[in-house]
Amino acid sequence: MLNYRRFGSGPTVVLQHGYAGGGGYWGVLAAHLAANFDVIATDMPAFAGSADKPVPDSIPGIAESLLDTLTRLGVERFMLLGHSLGSMTALQAALDHPERIEKLVLYGGSATTDLPSRFETLDETVARIEAETVEVTTARIAATWFVDGDRHPLFEFTKTAGAGASKEGAIKLMRGMAGWDVRDRLGEVGMPTLVICGDSDRSTHPDCSYELWRGIPNAQLCVLPDCAHNAHLEVSEVFNPLIRRFLHS
Repeated sequence: MLNYRRFGSGPTVVLQHGYAGGGGYWGVLAAHLAANFDVIATDMPAFAGSADKPVPDSIPGIAESLLDTLTRLGVERFMLLGHSLGSMTALQAALDHPERIEKLVLYGGSATTDLPSRFETLDETVARIEAETVEVTTARIAATWFVDGDRHPLFEFTKTAGAGASKEGAIKLMRGMAGWDVRDRLGEVGMPTLVICGDSDRSTHPDCSYELWRGIPNAQLCVLPDCAHNAHLEVSEVFNPLIRRFLHS
């Protein structure tokens, strides 16, 4: 069972962070939603409070670990927001278990791990983790999530939220991402879906979000200006009401 944080009451909304992150960086959004929703923020295997959990070797495996945790919490139906690798996990969960997901938010995501516009290749990330400490690598990755890099006021907050990562687990998770591609299955997504990203995203280029929007029937699209991969922290005053509006609609 994954480590998690739970806030508020009402319909359940699950927040899944991405690679090198932690559930703690949802604090601002979770506080915004908690007045109207039961908010569950999980730590992905290998990171933060789930650093000691078994690490799946595929994105479908990550999705199953998330769904297993929710089942153990007695949550059968929920709305799901995933960010980055968490967005890929959310998309996989929606394809594998559509009966459990009421609404889907794909934030800074993609339908494939073939990401030619990523700030570095997946193999380069693995090589850096092997050569550096995992703390150095994850901090360097987190800096790319802001337009202002490590000068952004919430960079240290983001770095702290992902602290405690397992080096071996982070490598296994990154290698397990390779080859994942569900672009030919986007038409199967039937629940209401919001695709949202920053226009300066260096991890999952906005083109990835456009592809999701075009492929998923009746999906909504929002591209936020002058922010990167951490739009929920860079422009929270815009991001948070948009998410709440979609979940309420």
